[in-house]
Amino acid sequence: MPLVPKISAIFPKDLYIICPNLQTTMEINQISEIQTGLVLARKRAKSKDKETIKYKLLTLKSFDPTGILNPEFLDEFVSDSQLEKKYLTKKNDIIIRLTSPYTALVIESDSEGIVIPSNFAIIRLMNNLFQPGYVALYLNSKETNKFFQQSAISTTIPLIKTSFLKNVNIGEKPLDMQKRIVELKKLQHKEDMLLNNLKQEKKKLAQAYIGKIIMEE
Repeated sequence: MPLVPKISAIFPKDLYIICPNLQTTMEINQISEIQTGLVLARKRAKSKDKETIKYKLLTLKSFDPTGILNPEFLDEFVSDSQLEKKYLTKKNDIIIRLTSPYTALVIESDSEGIVIPSNFAIIRLMNNLFQPGYVALYLNSKETNKFFQQSAISTTIPLIKTSFLKNVNIGEKPLDMQKRIVELKKLQHKEDMLLNNLKQEKKKLAQAYIGKIIMEE
């Protein structure tokens, strides 16, 4: 059984302190291009269509609350023609749910070419001042999520508009600190996975042991 590393032993304490050299805050639309995903009804193939193209499709369920894409919950989308590339995921895209809980995640190279529907927004960074992972973590922070909750349009399903998302301010930190924060998050997720696997293994062993005792004469 692999040992779970202690985060505090790998990352210095100053990582948890807000950077005193914080220079500026910038609106997200100053550092990125933002758009909503595809309105599926416009491109969904009909039964009479002779030529169709199949794609994988992002779903709300495929967005894990921790900011990880779960491929098990992707759907299939059959289009009546080839879709524009701007509606397909590519590496380093930041995709955010426009409905609660407004989870954001970063697309990795193994998750490219997936259709992004209109209940998501696509954030594509235009410069190297920000790490995609850092922007996603900022959007997933409790403070930002609370801001989204308060600013959501009051409908049956509360949602935020991309016009509102464009005006969200993000603090500019040195790139090396951004990278360290992202690495910390990855390590935390790995630690959580190891602990969860350990918990499941203990549960299986306990159930097997109890079952054995019950069946003994």
